[in-house]
Amino acid sequence: MTIDTLRGSEICRACNSRNLFSVLDLGALPIANELVTTDISTDVFPLHMSVCRDCGLGQVQDVVTPARLFRDYRYLSSVSQTFLDHASNFAQKVHEELDWNSQDWILEIASNDGYMLRNFINRGMKVVGIEPATNVAEIARSRGIDTMSEFFGVKLAKEILQKHGYPRLIIANNVFAHVPDIQDFTEALSLLMNSRTIVSIENPSIMNLLIGLQFDSIYHEHYSYLSVTSVSNLVRRFGIELVDVEQVSTHGGSNRYWLSKDITLKKGSVEQVAEFELQHGLFDEEKWKAFSSKVSKILSDFSLFVQERNSHGEIVAGYGAAAKASTLINSSKIGRGEIAFIVDESPEKYGRFMPQAGIPIVPKSYLNEHSIKHIVIFPWNLADEIAQKIKVSLPEGVQMWRAIPELKKVN
Repeated sequence: MTIDTLRGSEICRACNSRNLFSVLDLGALPIANELVTTDISTDVFPLHMSVCRDCGLGQVQDVVTPARLFRDYRYLSSVSQTFLDHASNFAQKVHEELDWNSQDWILEIASNDGYMLRNFINRGMKVVGIEPATNVAEIARSRGIDTMSEFFGVKLAKEILQKHGYPRLIIANNVFAHVPDIQDFTEALSLLMNSRTIVSIENPSIMNLLIGLQFDSIYHEHYSYLSVTSVSNLVRRFGIELVDVEQVSTHGGSNRYWLSKDITLKKGSVEQVAEFELQHGLFDEEKWKAFSSKVSKILSDFSLFVQERNSHGEIVAGYGAAAKASTLINSSKIGRGEIAFIVDESPEKYGRFMPQAGIPIVPKSYLNEHSIKHIVIFPWNLADEIAQKIKVSLPEGVQMWRAIPELKKVN
């Protein structure tokens, strides 16, 4: 077997250790963001998460190529006001806190539709985006954002450095966990960093997955599940230091990792959060076993809820055709037709189906055109925002629900 087939199952993708333990096996599931154009069955692949005893990286096995996962991608960041506000606040923060000169420029890796970079363009700053999904990159270019439709790694980093020089700021939000060869990605970052370069990486915290039962963030696109301990160990191998950690609210709780080659910038937050991870069970196999048992109950409860509503003739719909929805629906073994449709705000998804479950993805107008009784908000991290937005569109008596960390009504 090649190292690619062993990464994430027998070999740690960050530190090359063979000292991994299993934390959750969700069975064979479809690719969460591969929203298909027909409702027939699609390919499924094993989805089994492990944690490295040596560095604390959570990970799943390499079973799907990045080209299949990301070349045609239907998620648009700009459909969420929460993420638009988050991007605006971040841009304001770094514009005020970093010292800038006229030659400085900003690189964003996985820049999506340009929702982040447009905040810097509006400030007259030079930006370059990297977005491998060709359909999404074209949207960004139509908005005037210089966007490269490539996968980021050492080869591309060398080309960027030769063409543009060292960036002042590199933004890599919700991408560090999406690369199978995270060591190549980290080496590429190092090549683009001089003593002034700052890197900002955001990703959901593995501790929120463990403590908050956020198992629906496990899917094939997420090769890695990051901890402060694992990030610090990984980047140091390539001459980079994790100098600060901020905890932010996006995706139900994320860490913002600040990287630099200037070790004098290091703050006490790094050791503080690493100690929190240790004390709250990152390396505790018994706590992960309890986590797995709780996930099994969530899946059972959700399946029973949908079946009972259907048995009473009550139509159940969903809101938000996110990857989270695919993991929950397919892990719960929801049968075809048990969820009538899923509403989404992205036109990129209309006319497509939730993979394997065959649930049609439709515009918000469907809420008024069908006699639904229940609607499950799958992006639970945005449940309050979505509930406020859609309640005026819902017929009298419709109940809104979220399934994680437990099944409950949303007001």
